[in-house]
Amino acid sequence: MKKLSAILGTSLLALALSVPAFAAEKPISVYVNGTNLTFPAGTPYLDNNSVLVPFRVVFEKLGMQVLWDAATGTVTGTSDNLTITLKIGSKLATVNGTVKKLTVAPVSSNGTTYIPLRFVAEATGGSAVWDASSRSVQITTAVSTAASDEQAITALIRQAIQYYNEEKAVSYYNLIDDADSFSDEVASLNYFFKNYDMRTTIETLKVLNVQGDEATAYTVEKDVRAGGYYLPDERNEYLYSLVRVNGAWKISEITNQDSTVLLTKEQAMKTTDIPQGHAALIKDNLSKYFQAMTAENVDATLAQMSSYGEEYDAAKKESLQEFFKQLDLRYTLNNSNIYYYDAAAGEAAVYAETTVKEDKTGESVEQPMLFIFYQTETGGWTIDDFYYLD
Repeated sequence: MKKLSAILGTSLLALALSVPAFAAEKPISVYVNGTNLTFPAGTPYLDNNSVLVPFRVVFEKLGMQVLWDAATGTVTGTSDNLTITLKIGSKLATVNGTVKKLTVAPVSSNGTTYIPLRFVAEATGGSAVWDASSRSVQITTAVSTAASDEQAITALIRQAIQYYNEEKAVSYYNLIDDADSFSDEVASLNYFFKNYDMRTTIETLKVLNVQGDEATAYTVEKDVRAGGYYLPDERNEYLYSLVRVNGAWKISEITNQDSTVLLTKEQAMKTTDIPQGHAALIKDNLSKYFQAMTAENVDATLAQMSSYGEEYDAAKKESLQEFFKQLDLRYTLNNSNIYYYDAAAGEAAVYAETTVKEDKTGESVEQPMLFIFYQTETGGWTIDDFYYLD
């Protein structure tokens, strides 16, 4: 059993069900320091993984004065030491005169101008945390913290990453609150270190707030494969919750806010030296998987996926059954390429371009994906994991 997820009880279907949201979704809620914002004009919405909101309410809640130039379609927010300027249709914004690139441009719709929420929150020194399950965004504004606390929290998180990179599971969990109860997790992490070799670097680290003996911090971390079984490089955003125990800071919880697979189209379309017979089996499995998903055939779908015991397989089956009840999707495999193969490890990685169509509405999206295949003891190949790509 190679996968850490099987030990931890994380279902493969958690990824399988992360499909484009065709079904009706509840409105997005926006909170600033715990206060739910009301938008008299317009409604927040999600576009290209970015939440866009009517600009005036957010700017004013963040303590900024607002200037709207209808002639140029430009929004400007100002405070004592900060000026932010955004323009409808432009992916370039300025912060105190410095040009910044946006992931999505501001939009004008039905007389309301929408701006990317995360950019504004971070430009003002705060953070925006998206909770997909509740469809809400929690904005925490920058607050003054004691320099000693900020230094201690920063050092703690960097120490945790160092222990992770050095594959010191016990030392890593000694930085966690109530570490004595983590014996199973230590064993799981050691298993992961034995089979995978990933290196993490911190690209961004911000202490968001400190209130008494509790604190939160935000990081952007880049994971790069250095060896072991295959995992794609990723960039992850985390929210750290911390507590002060006997005068020392400890990590109480780490929540993943967003993950991006760092695989370019050029990398995904490279060829690899794989025997023709194995390539044919992998591509046949992939084709049968999408056929089974379209037919909503639970058993046929599971037959193309790796098995990790009765309990794990039963959980996958239950998740698939519930998924097919909720959504009626049709899958088309447009193109695929095996870009990674390791004969000794018995693994391969496949890039796939698919079309996912909602049968009732006819709405469809183009969805690139990454599949990881493992070779079975009988020489066949099964899907072990997969990722949706941006």
